[in-house]
Amino acid sequence: MEMRLDMKHTGVLMFDLQKGEADETHTHDHFQLSVPLSGDLLTFHNHRTQKLEHNQSLLVPPDDIHQHEAQQDRKEIMLISFNEEIMKKAYKTHTGEDLHTIDFSPVQKNSQALLKEAKSIFQTASFDGVDAAMNLEEAFTSVILDQMSGSHSEIWHACKKEHAYGSAPFIKEVKNLIEDCYDENLTLESMAHHLNISKYHLHRIFNQSVGITPMAYLHKTRLEKATQILLSGSYDITNVAFMVGYQSISTFNRSFKKMYGKTPSQFVKEHRI
Repeated sequence: MEMRLDMKHTGVLMFDLQKGEADETHTHDHFQLSVPLSGDLLTFHNHRTQKLEHNQSLLVPPDDIHQHEAQQDRKEIMLISFNEEIMKKAYKTHTGEDLHTIDFSPVQKNSQALLKEAKSIFQTASFDGVDAAMNLEEAFTSVILDQMSGSHSEIWHACKKEHAYGSAPFIKEVKNLIEDCYDENLTLESMAHHLNISKYHLHRIFNQSVGITPMAYLHKTRLEKATQILLSGSYDITNVAFMVGYQSISTFNRSFKKMYGKTPSQFVKEHRI
């Protein structure tokens, strides 16, 4: 049994070795992940014996000597290959940084997510053609980098967490916090603590997603609430300032004029009947 998919930057090969059979000792000019699909697997990496358990795989960098052997029973093996070019591209897309060097741990934990992705790209090639599968190479490599442990992992997973914080549900959570608690003594620090994120990440991520900082959004929310109360005519300006969360009437007046181009008293005179 052999199933092979060779693309420009990546590839997937599924094959088997009969009992007592081994492939030849060889090298590649790309990275290769050897995944046992039927129990443990005997491998050789740079002339050292490495027995892989059923939940382990072997990640071999370019030019390293390696070999697989079915010592006791027939073995099914999946080989996943990827080159340096696509790896650097995927890393740059995800982190925004250039990848100069990378060191992977030779023995990796098997990843069901990666196996699923490899089988999926096989199906894409079968149903839609190899060109369609090649359009998925960077995404496929991103899964590899996400699931495999190496010198890239710390920055990769930090960026992954940051992407999650930049998602619509997180931004909605920040907005909800501000709209629910605008009348309290909210600060960037207190919001960050409530959301379990650093204040620097909160400031940057919210600003990137919404176009204004969290504190600017807080002022906007407070001032919109203030205009509603002022128009009702039920409270004087000083009371309104404290009702919407300002600790200083001068800060309220300054913020109000910056947003509306007039002071609160001018606004009241123009809009009250």
